[in-house]
Amino acid sequence: MTIARVLRRLGGSLVTIWLVTSLVFFALRLSHLDPVAALLSQGLATPAQASALRASLHLDRPLLQQYSDFLIGILHGDMGRSLFSGQPVVPIILSGLQFTAPLAATAWVLAILLGLILGSLASRARASEVSSLMRLTARVLNALLALGTATPVTWSGLLILWAAVPVLANATSGLERDVLGLMLPALTLAIASGSSLGRVTQAGLLAARIEPFHLAARARGLPSGWRLEWQALRTTLAPVISLSGVEAAFLLGGTMVTETLFSRPGLGRMLVEAILRGDYPLVQAIVALAAAGYALFNLLADLIAAWLDPRLREETQ
Repeated sequence: MTIARVLRRLGGSLVTIWLVTSLVFFALRLSHLDPVAALLSQGLATPAQASALRASLHLDRPLLQQYSDFLIGILHGDMGRSLFSGQPVVPIILSGLQFTAPLAATAWVLAILLGLILGSLASRARASEVSSLMRLTARVLNALLALGTATPVTWSGLLILWAAVPVLANATSGLERDVLGLMLPALTLAIASGSSLGRVTQAGLLAARIEPFHLAARARGLPSGWRLEWQALRTTLAPVISLSGVEAAFLLGGTMVTETLFSRPGLGRMLVEAILRGDYPLVQAIVALAAAGYALFNLLADLIAAWLDPRLREETQ
């Protein structure tokens, strides 16, 4: 992928971030959620204080003028302050990002590994050179991939929590609890994404095994095994990595469920609480960061896919 191509992708990513953030800006203000009214209902402000707060937040101005002030603030690096804590939203987001970034990155790597391994094993159901036990195992894995794709994150997370109760009870050291606190929600996120990647891996390997290069390798006497499997898998890696960039959006959105379900601090849980409270600046900043993360994951996936497959490098030049 050339530098010009990367710059075009970065420009498109900036446009995407602007569109998503603008959509959230108007959606919040056109909804019936009023943060000042929420403060009044909770007894956290008097009517006079609420009126002054509404004026200080420029909520009494026309909508388009609020939007103009919002864009100007972003250009100056000012994402606003939380309506409830009064702190700048950037330090608040950074405090949550230290928990969400490892979770999303771990889940992304797990999803790719699960997709490649399970998809490769499931694709051998129709292979004539494997044993009947292997074909049965492949069919079971094929069904599990379909089930994993259709299962909601909430349900799979509850099942993982139930299965991990004995392990959590026996975890005595702080390190064990920290590792489990990261791996369990990461595995919850990776199941659905990994199942989708596994289906793509399976389809790609089934198509690769009837390609001339694979048939020629078998005709030359290359024995069946991981060496022959790797030849077919190499042609499948690029589309799997490209799809993993799309799955990054699911991973970033899924943190809202997993962090709430596993009582884990992070941006996902913070976003849910900010939406419920109507904390406009915090919601807008988290969504903008999520859009930037999605664009970064997509660009990284495309760069890796182009590095793995020379044909993609030729198409993007």
